[in-house]
Parts: sequence; structure tokens; C-alpha cells
Amino acid sequence: MQRRAKIGMAVGVGTCLLVAIILIVAITAKETADNDHAPLDGPWDNIRLPENIKAKAYKLSLHINWEHMNYTGTQEVTMDVTGEETKYFLIHTVGLVIDKAATTLHKLGGKSDEELTIKRTFMDTEKKPELRHDFYVVESEEAVAAGSYKMKISFAGQVQTEKLTGMYRSKYERKLQDGGTEMIYQVSTDFEPVDARSAFPCFDEPAQKAKWTTDIKVTFPAGIDIHEYNIISNMPLKEDLSREGQVLSGSFMESVPMSTYLVCFAVSDFLYKEATYTRDDDSTVTMRVYARREQEFQDSADYALEVTPDIIKEYEKFYKVPYPLPKLDQIALPEFNSGAMENWGIITYRESSLLYNPTTSSTAEKQRVCAVIAHEAAHQWFGNIVTMAWWNDLWLNEGFASFVEYYGIDAAEPDWNILDFFYPDEMTTAMNFDSSPSSHPISVQVSSPEELSGLFDTISYRKGSSINWMMMKFMGDDKFADGLAQYIADFQYGNAAMVDLFDSLNKVANVNVTKVMLTWTLQMGFPYVTASLDTSIPGSTTITLEQDRFIVGEAKDDDTSEFDYKWHIPFSYVYKVKDGDVKTSDIHWIWSDNDTSKTVTVNEEIEWIKGNADGNFYYLVNYEDDNLAALATALEAGELPKATDKTSLVYDVFRLAETNHVEYDKALDMTKYAKTETEYVVLSRILSEVLSAGDGVKSDDTAYGNLWKYVAEMLKPRVDDMGWDPKSDNEPITAPKMRDMALRNYCKAVQDKTDTTVQEALTKFTEFVADPKTKKSEIKDVFTTVMRTAIIYDDDSNTNWNSMWQLLQDSDWEADQRIYIAALARSKNETVLRKMIEDSFAEDAKAGTWRYLYYVSYHGDHYDLAWELLQDNWDEYAVKYNTTSFTMGYLVEIPEVFDTQEKYNEVAAFFKSKESNIGTGLKTVEETLSKIKSNIKWKADHFENVKTWFTNVELE
Repeated sequence: MQRRAKIGMAVGVGTCLLVAIILIVAITAKETADNDHAPLDGPWDNIRLPENIKAKAYKLSLHINWEHMNYTGTQEVTMDVTGEETKYFLIHTVGLVIDKAATTLHKLGGKSDEELTIKRTFMDTEKKPELRHDFYVVESEEAVAAGSYKMKISFAGQVQTEKLTGMYRSKYERKLQDGGTEMIYQVSTDFEPVDARSAFPCFDEPAQKAKWTTDIKVTFPAGIDIHEYNIISNMPLKEDLSREGQVLSGSFMESVPMSTYLVCFAVSDFLYKEATYTRDDDSTVTMRVYARREQEFQDSADYALEVTPDIIKEYEKFYKVPYPLPKLDQIALPEFNSGAMENWGIITYRESSLLYNPTTSSTAEKQRVCAVIAHEAAHQWFGNIVTMAWWNDLWLNEGFASFVEYYGIDAAEPDWNILDFFYPDEMTTAMNFDSSPSSHPISVQVSSPEELSGLFDTISYRKGSSINWMMMKFMGDDKFADGLAQYIADFQYGNAAMVDLFDSLNKVANVNVTKVMLTWTLQMGFPYVTASLDTSIPGSTTITLEQDRFIVGEAKDDDTSEFDYKWHIPFSYVYKVKDGDVKTSDIHWIWSDNDTSKTVTVNEEIEWIKGNADGNFYYLVNYEDDNLAALATALEAGELPKATDKTSLVYDVFRLAETNHVEYDKALDMTKYAKTETEYVVLSRILSEVLSAGDGVKSDDTAYGNLWKYVAEMLKPRVDDMGWDPKSDNEPITAPKMRDMALRNYCKAVQDKTDTTVQEALTKFTEFVADPKTKKSEIKDVFTTVMRTAIIYDDDSNTNWNSMWQLLQDSDWEADQRIYIAALARSKNETVLRKMIEDSFAEDAKAGTWRYLYYVSYHGDHYDLAWELLQDNWDEYAVKYNTTSFTMGYLVEIPEVFDTQEKYNEVAAFFKSKESNIGTGLKTVEETLSKIKSNIKWKADHFENVKTWFTNVELE
């Protein structure tokens, strides 16, 4: 890992560099002797701040030099000391130049403030170079007693221009009327989890909630019209922005108490559109969407303004607490690290997560925009009003926002029936990750900034949302909502831990929520339940239920759990009465501390049961052979009435086949009916499982060739039924999803350039290249299909590739850029791909450097090439992304597709050699190596079976 500088980069506004160097030299000469005699051990040894000092309020002033992208500032923090007296005041800072001589400490109270004598100041690394806790320590001459104190720190810093974290610069090229371009810059912040300390000194922990007053001044170079620029922050301005000469400045109202990672400001020349949300009591919230000033971007802000009031209204009803701020700004940034960030009162987004163009954007883009807005708005309560006490409970933020967003979307777009997507989008994604031996519990201790960043993963988001859904379903929707409202009311503007949530839910629940949920949050993974039927007594059925841990691969030697990997399980099921109806059971609890097995008696003779009714709970269900055969028949006959039951059945069977609990050919046999399946969520799951199984036998030409023939036959009925164009203006949201999925995969699978569907895709591409502005609206929902098909069937001269590369360079729309790159990466020409990766490091590369290589790694023909290019360019990627958890993880997972011991050893050795600069990708290394091990085992266990099935499958 990169060692942080002891003092930081010496930068500032104007002559700040020279001043900072002089200060450092003078201070070093003065303090060296004192620091040599300072104690070696102290509270700075702990990654956590001392519990006896609590921030109450900050007064932050910043002066940014736009030309040099550096700044100076002062931070004044008021704090309370409780308990025993102390001599040490610790505050986080990293990468800043601290004017130690200007640091002051005052005791508050009485008629006047009392300035205290500071004995010495130092960074934690000055005591112990191995420490990376980012503490600036102010030691008072005398120990101070409990009371209120104020510390003021002057500092200088550099706006990040290489990384999209902390206070950073983003940019885009604006097209000019004369045909030229102009680079336009913005400065904004992205602090979660621990990057606020890189912008200014602060108590950078979530439990340190305090009120903020912020003053920001920006000096622009001559030639920039400062009247086009604005500054926004968490709170409204106290008065209009001041513009004097080339200096733009603004002072913002005091905030509500909030954690440091939620502090935010943005400086840009963006324009905004505004709407007002009015409640029944006539109170209002001003809502604005900021975006580039070009008309296309301004027009694309309308949808966000349309849905945000509906989402906020739903959450106020759901949480029973009103949104507390007078305004809610949302800003679309050309360069952004993740999808969005829930800063209180100023949510920041990447452009494709906030902007929707009704003429050219696809239905999928519209759904994504609505989902991201709903997710970030949900955080204004879960995360902002009530914040986790420490990062080990990050799932209280991300898991709840990922869960509640579905209700926000449903309020804004009720015709979408979005709740039907919860199981396939959330639970299966979570279980895919959580079945690995390298998974981790939802609640987990962390001991470094890199580990903190690593928690922003599938477990915190997807498993967190899944177990929230599970709680709601076993408690009942109304009781669960009442419990959440109680929790928000009890802890608003404060911090809470996981058990606090469970205590609030216990007040309204009919089951001990704490007892149940600790088995789901303190141990990783999940169970599978084996259901056995006994119909030996006429007119009655006995169902026996037994649980076991589900894991793909071998558990690690130190893999233990205080619950012995047993869970308290709410079990429900759908069942078919012999010669009768299909019914749904009540919940039957399997208590792991009492039930080695659970017996349920039904006073009816049952033909089959399908466990986990409606896919509401976080486990798999295993069946005896007769019951599984009956379910396969029921699936084909359409006896399972709900799409989620069909989807979860298919998912369960393939996961259990993966671990040798079901024969793989039986799982594949269950997909033979798929050509008659019309439900999008079911067919997409079947397709995913078939493609995954087929990918495992790609080394066998016959089996792999038959895979694609099987897929083409599976999808042909949907291709013929859906066609290329909508059948009506009010199609359900699943229709364009089905159309694009069927067409895209059919065009790839048919492997015939003369096929009429492929020919139509190629014609549409040619027409689009000739007139992109006009033709985009005609193909917006099949845009991905058209682009990818054009590259798959490109000629030897790379004609389509070259045309698309130019389309990418001309594009201002990030969502389109991502589709172009994903299509370009499908080229069969390695020379072209190598040049593309080389060009992706250019400063003006579209949509992020990492994305080009990541998309190349998607494709079976390019696995080795992607791995080679990752190794060759590792140091450049690391410089850009090793403090960015999501992105570094994406890069590290590139080799997870390999399935030989030789490749495992190669990957392990490479990442071992890169430990010094892998940063936030370290946890993903373990996950990647675990996945390769699982692939090796899959190949040993299933290759022959799956190869035989595809080789012999009947094809038309």
C-alpha cells in the first residue's frame, strides 16, 4: 500500500507553496527537540478517535485558486470533552499542509474564552511511521478537564486532478460553434468513507455528527466569466453569491448535525431546473437539478424533477418523519467515482445516473435513473438522519437504501411493478457472492481505511437489502414499517448500531427479531433447506425440513461461527394438492437452537411443494428426486403462478447442481421448456444459467457450438413475437427488456451473418452511422443489440469498429459511451483491442479508463488478453484507482474467469507482488482467487456431464 506522506503536499493559493515550505522548515527546527521527548505510545495508536471528545460544530473556510487547483483554509471546531481529563486532541488529516504554529486551542465558557498553551503538535506517523491512522495530534501543556473547547487549524491543500475522491476536479469538452472544443472544469467533493480528512481537518468518523457552517471563496483567472459560475453546498446560501473582480464567494447556513462524509460542495458553471415539493401543510422543499448548460443536458433534467417529489413524499409516509432540509439539490457530474453519493441536501451523481433524455434514452436508462434517485433519497433518512455508529454496520445505510429504493420507484412509476424485480436483482446477486468461502458477515470489524472502502460491496448492498426484505416479510409489511418509524424517531440526528434497529423492531414484532437476525448478520453465507415429503398416510402429508450451510468450494481453515453456521429460518412454501389447487402456506420457523429438523403436517395429500414462497427469504431449497421431477413438470405446465417462484426454483436447482446436490443434467433438462416462457425475469434467469454452464465447456467445440444453437432456438420465439419495435405506447417495462435481451443474445448465438434478424441489426447500424441524431430515437431500446451485433459481424477491415470508435469520440452522453465501449470490446481483432486499451489512458478518454479493459474481459475469446493487459498496465491503473473501492475491485476481478491451477498460481503470484499498491482492491484479490478455485472444482466435477448434455441435446 502506498505510504501517506508525513506532512502532505506543500501547496496553496498563490504563494502558498513557498509559505508552506518556510513554515515546515521553521516549525521542524523549533519542534524537533520537543517531539523527540514526546511519548511514543498514546491514543493515536488506535484507529478510532478517543470516545471522550465529541465535535459539536465546525466553521470551515476555504479559498480555492481555480488556475492552480489548490487552496488554503481554516477549520474551527467546537467540541466537548467528557469523562477523565486529557492532554491530547486528535483530529484527522491526510495530504494537507498544516500550519502548526497557527494552531490554537481555547477553553470555552465564562465571560471570555481562555487560550490554552499548546505543548506540541505532531502527526501520528512522526511517532510511529507504520501508523496510518491520519491523526494530527494537538497536545496541551496541562491536562484539561471536562468542558467545551475550540480548536482552530490553518491548512493548505491540493484539489485532486488524478483521482475522483476527496475534493477533486472533473472536466468535459464543450463543443463550440466554430467547430472547436473547450475544456470545462468543475470542483466537487466525494468524501465517503474517509476522504473528508483529505480536504480539511475534521473528526472523520460517522458518530462524530456536528453542525457545519461553510464559507467558500474561489479566485478565477482572467478570461473566465465568473457570472456563469455558482457554488452549492449542503445548505442554502445565507445571501446571494458575491462576485467581486474574479472572486466568487458564498456563505452557507448552518447545517443540521451530520457526519463528515456527508459534507459536500460543488463549484461549476452548470445551470439548474427547479421544482417545489409542497406538503399537505403547505410547507415546501425547493428541488433543483444541476447539469451542463447545453440544451440536451438541461432537457434531460426534467425526469429527475418529475419523480423526486413523488419519491420524497413516499418516504415521508414510509418513515413517518419529514425530509428535514429546506432544499434538495441534485447535480450531474461529468466525472464521478460511483453511481451517486447521498450528501445531505446536495446529492451528487454521475451523469448517466441522473439525466434521462425522453427522445434518445432507453427504458433501461430511465429505470436506472429512477432507481438511483430513489436509492440516494432513501439515504436522507437511513444514513443521514440516523447514521450507523461505525462502519461495521454500513449495511444499515446501504442495505436499507437498496431495499427502500424499490418502494420509491414504485411510488414514482407504479405501472412498472418494480417489486417483482427484487428477487432476481437483489437476492440472487447477493447469494452468488455470499456463497463463496471468501465472503464475510454483514457486520464486520475493520481496522484500516482500505478495509473501510472494501465494505462497499455486494454484501452491504445486496445482502443487506435482502435480509431487510426478509424481515419485512416475516414481520408483516405494516409492523415492519411501524418498527422502522420507531427507530428513526428514537435515533434521529444521532447514531445507532444494528442491535438498536432490532430493539425498535422487537417493540412491534410477534417474533424475537434480535434472536433471528443475529444469525443472519454475524455469520456469513446462508443455508439450504432440504424438504422431504411423506404421503404414506392417506389424506395427509408430512413435510420434513433440515438445514445445512450452502457454500461453493472449501471453507477456510479458520472459518468458524458462534452459531455453528445454523440460522433461524422462516420457511414458507407453495404446494399443489393432489388433483386440486395450488396453495401457499403460512410461515413455519426452523429454530436452529431447538430444531435439528422440523416437521410440518398438512391435512391434504400433496403432489409437490416449492419452498421459499415468492422468493421472499434468503436461502435455497433442496428437493428429493420425485418432488424435483414433479416441479419440473409443473414449471413446464405453468402451474407455478408467480414469476418469482419460477425464477427462484431455477436459481436454487442450478446452485445446488453446482455443489453436487442435484445432477447438472437434471438442472439443464429443466430449461428445455424455455422457448415457451414469456416472463422476462424467468427467461433471463434461465438464459443466464445456460450461458454460465456452457461457458464451462467452451474448450469443447461440439458442446460449445451446440450451446449457441440451443440458445438461438430458445430465444427465436421471443424474437419473432417481440420484433424490433414497440407494439404499443404503453408496453410494460418488461417488454423492452425482453426485446433487447432476446434480440441481443439471438444475434450472437445464431452465428450467421445472413440471418434476417442479424441483417436487420446491421442495416439499423448503417442507418444510424449515417444520421446518429435522427436515428437514435428509433433504436433507443435496442441500441445495445445493434451496436454489439455490428461488431460481432464486422468485416476484416474493421469498418464497423472504426465507425463506432468515431461515434464514441463524438459522443457527449455517458450512457451511450458505455454502450459503445462494451460493443467495441467485442472485436475479434487483438491488435485493435490493444490499441484501444493504449488510447484509454489519454486524458480525454470517454467514460473512464478502467472501463475499456473491464469490458474486454467480459468475453471468452479475450480472457487471456485482458489478463495480460491488466498486468502490463497495472501501475498506471493503480495510480488512478487504488483509493477507489468499486473501480479497483472491478479491475482485480478480471482474472476470476480462469479455471486451472496454473492460472491460479500465476494470478496469486502477481497480486502478491503488487500488495504495495493494490489499495482498496485487496479484499477483491481474496474473492478472485476463491472464484478461480471454485472454477477449478466445477471443471473437475461437472465438465463431462455438461459437455455430454450439450453434445447430445436435441436441436431442431
